Amino acid sequence: MAMSQAAYAAEQVIGHQGDEVTAQDISNYEKTGDKSAMMKALVWQGKNTVEIVDAARPKIIEDRDVILRVTGSTVCGSDLHLLHGSVVQLAKGDILGHEFCGIVDEIGPAVKGIKKGARYVASFQIACGDCFFCRQKLSSQCEKCNSNTQAKAMYGTQTAGMFGYSHFTGGFAGGQAEYVRVPIGDVNLLEIPEDVPDEKALYLSDVLSTSYNAVKDTAVYEGDSVAVFGAGPIGQMAGVFALEDGAKRVIFVDTEP
Repeated sequence: MAMSQAAYAAEQVIGHQGDEVTAQDISNYEKTGDKSAMMKALVWQGKNTVEIVDAARPKIIEDRDVILRVTGSTVCGSDLHLLHGSVVQLAKGDILGHEFCGIVDEIGPAVKGIKKGARYVASFQIACGDCFFCRQKLSSQCEKCNSNTQAKAMYGTQTAGMFGYSHFTGGFAGGQAEYVRVPIGDVNLLEIPEDVPDEKALYLSDVLSTSYNAVKDTAVYEGDSVAVFGAGPIGQMAGVFALEDGAKRVIFVDTEP
């Protein structure tokens, strides 16, 4: 916890890059939300400690914001990294969760194509939709939604913003809450068909898209033998997609039998 908070304190002193198109470090809604309308939210309180608390509900603060009433959320395996304090720049009170879906409750004045009352699944990443990487359909590398200076110094670039995944990825409040603010909502939400339940739609938030793109980005060819390291849900889905792309066999490598 001390290292995580020290890294965040250093980022605050250094300052962000300043090229972001959406507000950074709104990891809860204590300063920007509506304290007259509270909600339940799961927050990080320190290493190996999370807690459900009463928190201020989010409000529209930017023209392309969407407020989603969460109807479904899941716990990702990578959330364990947050729980164990191995991801830097977490702060006490950060709202967790990057896989969620729900019903649109409020819409900012510049949002296009999003319908109030309709069901949507959120992308775990937050992208602008307009930068070089977004135009190449490489939105996980969006240049405009995560302005973290330390991330760029360490890796030469930074990822897109991410919901509920520390200030290292922009400091955005997550979806393990009753309500969530979705920045640039007309880019980062996908409408759910009426006949698709939340339990299936949630796969599109992270697990399915991550495994699918892992296979596509590594280019599996007809007759390939494919090794997948880690046989969790994403690994198993990657194996299925590899077979669909013509792999003759898939070998799973894992520490569990």
